Amino acid sequence: MKDNRHTRRALLATGATVATASIAGCTDRIPFIGDDPIEFSATSASVPQSVLDETGYEEHEREDVVIEETFEAGGQTQDVVVTNWQTEYDKAIDLGELPVSADEELRAAVFTVLTTPQVDVLGRTFNPVADMDSEELAEMVQDQYGDFGELEQVGEDSAVVAGESTTVGEFEGEATLAGEESAVELRLHIAEPVESGDDFIIGVGGYPSQLRDQERSDVFSMLEGIEHDE
Repeated sequence: MKDNRHTRRALLATGATVATASIAGCTDRIPFIGDDPIEFSATSASVPQSVLDETGYEEHEREDVVIEETFEAGGQTQDVVVTNWQTEYDKAIDLGELPVSADEELRAAVFTVLTTPQVDVLGRTFNPVADMDSEELAEMVQDQYGDFGELEQVGEDSAVVAGESTTVGEFEGEATLAGEESAVELRLHIAEPVESGDDFIIGVGGYPSQLRDQERSDVFSMLEGIEHDE
């Protein structure tokens, strides 16, 4: 069975870029406190097995994403290490008459949960991720992933993620499935960050646009099923 790596990497680009933004947005405000690195760590979030059974998704990978940056100002430097977590799920779907050469199901439906920590130094809390909306997150997907075409926002909805109501932007753009020459329209649902404990949670789901009628509800079930290991 082929692996839809292009689609997967497009979604993971969101996680890696937001992870960087969680500290990059504080470059001019992080105090210099000495030679030791300042470290921040998130705890992972996941979707329970009952929701996976309902939607047909399977956990593909759970991993920490460590971002290390050195900030300089006034001749001083400060190392900052941020540990984020992302959990990825996927499922095989029947592509029907989509223009691909495979005559078998591809794991072309992908869902990713990212947790990134709040940045709190000497009693001062910096939350750049909290101010990001779904359109900004979509732009980061587009900027960071070269094989992803222009993303257009085509709708907006809401969902309750980890007990908090949030806006979920709906976007469409072209992407290339692994091993295929033709691009297909991909639909993305990107939930704006919600605060949970000391972390922020972001959920992203994607699938071929032609399958929206059957896949959209599963993405929202996954979003609303997210549990955070506080």
